[in-house]
Amino acid sequence: MALLARLGTLAGLAAGSGDDSPASGADLFDGPALRVTLVLDQVTASKLDTARLNAINAEIRAFDGGLEAFAANAPLIRRTDMVVVEIDPENAKALTALEQFASGAGGRMPVVAAVHDLTINATRRLLRSSIADVLPIPFSLEELGQAVESGRERITQTRTGQGPARMAHIIAFQGALGGIGTSMVATQAAQYWAKDRSVLLIDMDVQRGNAALYLNLKPRLSIADLIEAEDRLDGEFLRMVAERHQSGLSVIAAPADMTPLDSLTPEFIDRLMDMAAQQYDLVVLDMPGVWTDWTAAALQKADIIALVAQITVSGVQQARRQMNVFDANNLGDRVRLVMNRMAPGLFGKYDMADAEAVLRHRVHFPLANDYPTVSAALDEGRALSQIKMKSRIEKDVRRLATALIDEMAALGATA
Repeated sequence: MALLARLGTLAGLAAGSGDDSPASGADLFDGPALRVTLVLDQVTASKLDTARLNAINAEIRAFDGGLEAFAANAPLIRRTDMVVVEIDPENAKALTALEQFASGAGGRMPVVAAVHDLTINATRRLLRSSIADVLPIPFSLEELGQAVESGRERITQTRTGQGPARMAHIIAFQGALGGIGTSMVATQAAQYWAKDRSVLLIDMDVQRGNAALYLNLKPRLSIADLIEAEDRLDGEFLRMVAERHQSGLSVIAAPADMTPLDSLTPEFIDRLMDMAAQQYDLVVLDMPGVWTDWTAAALQKADIIALVAQITVSGVQQARRQMNVFDANNLGDRVRLVMNRMAPGLFGKYDMADAEAVLRHRVHFPLANDYPTVSAALDEGRALSQIKMKSRIEKDVRRLATALIDEMAALGATA
């Protein structure tokens, strides 16, 4: 976003103070650094001065999409411990939206209102809602720092342990159509990631899920038990349902019996994703290839969406249709296209030109067609490297897994 680099305090910061040294604030603002997002009007944000931010022990970013866009950006919300939102208290619609956010999804973080020409009446009205604090615009460095410290205290009071909660990244694998190896890619990548971090794989395909089968697991419990738990769902129960694989990967299996798609709701998905992200370093979703309210909610939670396709007429056509839906839901920038079962050319390279021209989208990860190696790995529930080290398919999957984890680390990894 255009304003992400324009961070800092507002232009009125230095009024009444000729000392530009941050030393006096450094002692005041101690403790773990909070991740603070400033949701400001573009004009307000354009006056930000980055020079003095180092006096506040916080990771501060600006977001220029407005509250509605911020509220819909689940990955950014997971990387935010406290949010400062510019608001006009005379705008009843905007005020209602802020109050709903602060008492709903924003209830997991302190929400601070920033207001031009702040009055006592406006302050009282805002503080009677779920708003944690109110800042005048322009605000000083000290005022912003005090709001950060108040947010830190509020977080510490409401959470177990010290400092802000660090929530995992989420990556979703979705197939352009059935039978093209989505679960294979998801389970193999998840095993690779589980080598040095705690990883949870959730099989979301409640009608045809095969993740547990591909890992040679026979789980006693499944996602159906989490659905039935409803309000009793907590971290301890989540870990109890998860089955442990020999690689160290934790797996929540699909139900043994076909389960109606409407058994899941967006509200359940929201609770499940947040709970999983608090318990593990990385959450991997093996998604069904259908669009419902709850699958859309799950995909909105994902930092990265790996769309698995295949170079066939139907594979490319369905991938294009899926990309259209992703774009319509403002998810297109999160999609990484995986082309499975590829045959390398004469010099060992994959030819992606025709597929990319039709898809109007880059193919990020081609995967070799190696039926014997893949079949043996899935039959035995083992990693490709345990079947045939340095095979073409093993190298391709390893490259995919490495690139995706590096990309998530660049977003601000929690692992």
